[in-house]
Amino acid sequence: MKRGRLHRNISFLAMLFVIALLSVMVIMVAGFTVPTYADESISISCYNEAKSSLPVGNVAVFDLAQAAQACNSMYYDCRGKCIGCYQDSDYIDNVCVDMWGNTFLK
Repeated sequence: MKRGRLHRNISFLAMLFVIALLSVMVIMVAGFTVPTYADESISISCYNEAKSSLPVGNVAVFDLAQAAQACNSMYYDCRGKCIGCYQDSDYIDNVCVDMWGNTFLK
């Protein structure tokens, strides 16, 4: 009788451990993949990739992944080749976003 109860307790503890582990993994993945949205607009500087020394202009966005697309939609000089950059307090350089949503430092 005790052996059956011990087996149930071990399997219950194993199931709790697996659930806790999966919960932690879901929280970690969700923390890394959540897109960056803002309650207020973020000012983005638009740079032409070919002539990236001077900005073409500025736009305001709510979603940083859409920064380059907003620049290319707003400025004719971009002709689909602009990147959107913003100043992030964590980095010395500007953080830039290309047309595919990839981020890099400039």
